[in-house]
Amino acid sequence: MKRYFLLIGLIFFLADEVLAQSAIDSLQIALKKTGNKDTVRVQLYNELAWEWAGSNPQIGLLFADSAYQLAQKLQFESGKIAAMNRKGVNYWYSGQDSLAIKSYEVVLDYHLRNQNRKGQGTTINNIALLYYNQNDFKKALEFHHQATEIFEELGLRKNIINSLSNEGVVFLALADYPNAKSLFLRALGQTGEEDTWERGNLYNNLGLVEKNLRNYPKAEEYYLQGLELYRKTGNLSSEAGVLGNLSALKQLQNQMNEAESYINQALELNLKLGNPRKIASDLSNLGALKSSLGQFPVAEKALDSARVIYEFLDEKLLLSSVLLQLAKVGDLQGKSPQVGYLLEKEALKKAQSSGSLDALQHAWKALSDRQELLGEFRESLISFRNYSLYKDSIFNRENEKKLLKAQLGHEFDQKEKQITEVFEMEKALLEYERNQERWKVGFLLFAAASILAIGILVFFFLRRQSIVRQKELEASFRAQMVDLELKALRAQMNPHFIFNALGSISNFLLKNQPDEADRYLTKFSRLIRRILEYSEKREISLAQELELLEDYIALETLRMGKSVDFRVINSENMDFRHIEIPPLLLQPLVENSLWHGIAYTSYPGEILLEITSEMGSLILTLRDNGEGQEDVVRLPYKASSMGLSLVKSRLDHLDWNSKKGNSESLRCEKREKGFEVQLRIAKTLAKMI
Repeated sequence: MKRYFLLIGLIFFLADEVLAQSAIDSLQIALKKTGNKDTVRVQLYNELAWEWAGSNPQIGLLFADSAYQLAQKLQFESGKIAAMNRKGVNYWYSGQDSLAIKSYEVVLDYHLRNQNRKGQGTTINNIALLYYNQNDFKKALEFHHQATEIFEELGLRKNIINSLSNEGVVFLALADYPNAKSLFLRALGQTGEEDTWERGNLYNNLGLVEKNLRNYPKAEEYYLQGLELYRKTGNLSSEAGVLGNLSALKQLQNQMNEAESYINQALELNLKLGNPRKIASDLSNLGALKSSLGQFPVAEKALDSARVIYEFLDEKLLLSSVLLQLAKVGDLQGKSPQVGYLLEKEALKKAQSSGSLDALQHAWKALSDRQELLGEFRESLISFRNYSLYKDSIFNRENEKKLLKAQLGHEFDQKEKQITEVFEMEKALLEYERNQERWKVGFLLFAAASILAIGILVFFFLRRQSIVRQKELEASFRAQMVDLELKALRAQMNPHFIFNALGSISNFLLKNQPDEADRYLTKFSRLIRRILEYSEKREISLAQELELLEDYIALETLRMGKSVDFRVINSENMDFRHIEIPPLLLQPLVENSLWHGIAYTSYPGEILLEITSEMGSLILTLRDNGEGQEDVVRLPYKASSMGLSLVKSRLDHLDWNSKKGNSESLRCEKREKGFEVQLRIAKTLAKMI
């Protein structure tokens, strides 16, 4: 009796295998007939590749390769593309999604060249499904949207329904329930009375949405509508699926008798169909249900039968889950902890083979708890660390999903729609209860008002959150623009400076002054190298900035033909190697002092750089003894130097903690002799390391 469920399942499974093998045998017999045209052989190879896909995709790939090679030899283009399509199907069934995508891309290219819009839409839809399998939901949505547009252009109603439904399933995986529901309803609007099976699928999907939103009565209503439609079509597999969903829903509502009735109906149908995977799934669910009811022997029989079927099918992921359930049931029956230990170790092996993060997390956690119970504390700690590792990986994966939802710009609309749905539900409930006793009506009105008030609070909270996120995105965009602006500034560093510096070095050589030429050429090459090196950095040390300025001033004085004394005043004894600032921040200011001030004097030039700190800000004060042209410069509107304007613009963009346009971030004023420029760099810019 222990293997009762298993024996029935295997009988029908073997019957199903016999039917599949019968179709394959018929094709093999047709292939062996003499006198077949080569093009017919290509078609037979392709049909065999299709038939083998579901049971043994490795054999299916061999037939697809044979079809492709023969079609290529015959220059039979449509046969080649059909073979490539069959390869995609077999790669899909064997779990090689990346290779399946590559195969479908070849098929898509063929349809694009031949302007076959229907073929394009179908292939794009298949590629979208593969991206969904890889959890690349963004690409899956993009391709599903493309497929929908093509089907709508061609007026292919059934394809439109299928594509919209697939797109809704992606949003369902992202837990974006309002958008999933919107797409399912949109697809439902495309159906007619004759589309019974499609309508059943959409009602089933809508039931899943409402279940996840914990709107259980509405979910049950949708499931029952789907069940009625499936029964009209006679599609037993779909009927069994929705019965399983109804069982899960009833368990959530703690209605165990109804849950057991539904799962038994589903199991009966799947036994009739001989679908081993569905049989094992139903047995597993039945075992979990019986365990929750305390009927442990029955639960163990059902789970053990599911285990053997999964072993036969080599379903490692599902087998891992069933083994963990069997270990728990054994514990509840008072079996030896060693029995559960062996089951959990085997569950871990299957989880490792499957590569599923969720399965690995659960297996390591169960094993850690078991080892602690047995006093194997060192091994328990190792297992718990592995559990924590996979738990963090799953957490990061969920965060990626949440980030994707935010990038797609759906989160705010989701919450707003959800609030509206709650409000409409309560409004309908009030209408229904209008004729009841007055105190009930009053109570319901109070409940509706409370929910509406909470909805309004949530609405404003989400709106505020949306504004904050938008500002963060804008700030990030502005920072990127600053980086681009800085690179552009470095890239266009005064060409005249470079040509004149090289000319001056050449002049030394012509005057037979090789030592001077070598000294300045060294400075020039070092300066250019540093500019190129710093181009990819967002910050450099203040010491590096000063070294760059020294080389720059030395070369510019060579052009000007006069000496310039550059000194740094460090009254607070700061370590410039441990202070980071944006690169090339001071160079435009020094250039301004040289060519707008010192160049007009007849006496030696002098540039002083005083570096101090105040209230967490770094203050850089640059003074020169040049001749000025304006008494006071107020940036950015009255600046005479493009360099000053660029420095001011960079500070405005980078210093997010200060108000935009703060004139104190860069101040320039005329002194009795020369100019003084003061930069105040906030903590968000200057980094003390």
